[in-house]
Amino acid sequence: MLKSVHYQEVDPGVGWVKDTDLAINSDGPLDSDRALTPNVVKMQGGYRMYYHGFGPQCPNPDSKGYILSAFSSDAEKWEKEPGIRMDAGGEGAEHYIWSPDVIPLEDGGYRMYYEGKTEQAGGEEVTSAIVSAVSSDGLVWKKEAGVRLGAENASYGAPRCLYLDPGSDKGNPRYRLYASAFHDHQIVSAVSDDGLQFDLEPGVCVAREKKFESYEVYAPEVLRLGTGGYRMYYAGWVAAPEVRAGSKFHGRIFGAYSDDGLHWVKDDEICIDNGGPWDANKASEPCVVDLADGRLRLFYEACDLEGQWRIASATSALS
Repeated sequence: MLKSVHYQEVDPGVGWVKDTDLAINSDGPLDSDRALTPNVVKMQGGYRMYYHGFGPQCPNPDSKGYILSAFSSDAEKWEKEPGIRMDAGGEGAEHYIWSPDVIPLEDGGYRMYYEGKTEQAGGEEVTSAIVSAVSSDGLVWKKEAGVRLGAENASYGAPRCLYLDPGSDKGNPRYRLYASAFHDHQIVSAVSDDGLQFDLEPGVCVAREKKFESYEVYAPEVLRLGTGGYRMYYAGWVAAPEVRAGSKFHGRIFGAYSDDGLHWVKDDEICIDNGGPWDANKASEPCVVDLADGRLRLFYEACDLEGQWRIASATSALS
């Protein structure tokens, strides 16, 4: 299971070239308002992408966003799958859900960790928590009771869950969950023996330190490396010099490396800068998968000058 998700043999580094075409356009009845937060999982026959969408045919008037899916044989041409995979509702996720992260389970099936949001009275304040659901086929999902990571007066979101090597000491945790701590504007981690009850680890993985991440650091994509250590890609946002299409912030994707998964050293370079036709305002929420030809592809949410959100991608050079 260690190599089944969030794993690459070698460090992809920071060299990415933006792809010409969009991966997912926000042009359907369920996602024409926005397509966000991609998470791609290799499955039999190809790849499935889970992403947040919202559109005019939202079937639940109380929902302000849900999880959709698309399938591809090559991680290049995507076919949107009908219906909604997960809708908002339930503890910790009454009004919004997004940022899915799907992992295969050892006894078969899948678990989806995702960020839920619940508006407080008057709709002025929103709290976020990480909740979960399970599925036998990756299409039909059932919500699990309780909250995976949440606390009073705290907001957590944008999860990524990795399998850890328990080694010879059976007391070592089996799972590590990386998450955005929005209340502290930093990226933190938590561990679990069963994938359901997580305990925060001490310290901070990534804090706001650089010029282009002065507003927020969040949405970690973490890869365990076969060569040892860990690679993280994360989003950094900064206040925009001028507001365009209602956007007060610019977003970019940055990278960091860690020997132990806890102490991280940031790269000097920007991995994915904004400024293209799809991401003139923001590039955010990265997700990485390997391709059949040895390259890697990084999917991300992209916001253009008109404020339209779609899912774009970038590809590494041949290894």
